[in-house]
Amino acid sequence: MQRDAFENFNPEDFLQLAKELENNLANLEVNESSIYRTIFGRIYYAIFLYVREWLCENTEYKSNPQGEHKRMPNFIRSKGPFNNVLNNEMCSDIKTLKKLRHQSDYYLHIPDEGTEEYNQWIFEDTLFAFCLADKIINSFKNL
Repeated sequence: MQRDAFENFNPEDFLQLAKELENNLANLEVNESSIYRTIFGRIYYAIFLYVREWLCENTEYKSNPQGEHKRMPNFIRSKGPFNNVLNNEMCSDIKTLKKLRHQSDYYLHIPDEGTEEYNQWIFEDTLFAFCLADKIINSFKNL
């Protein structure tokens, strides 16, 4: 892998990539499902990386790959930089984006109606995910 590929990276670049993918959907020769799944993944990782780095720089949060996708939102819920209501909201929003990414990465089909998995499925579109991501990143930027 080229060393340059790991230099000069900002997590918000993933968000920009997701937006460009959606804006150029008609010009891509890949199945739409693959593109939307990739968009949800990049949206989640944009906020995950952005928030993780912000927390490491501004709080006592220590990054550790072991279970970090669960630990980080829980840290925000209990020790986040906002008031209790907003800490809980940020935690919930991050978990929602994680769930959308998880659905995109691990399920080939929407689960059958009436199943527990179906009842827990998040039926939201990319506009919803982009709005959540912008809200999360802007909330941390404005501190």
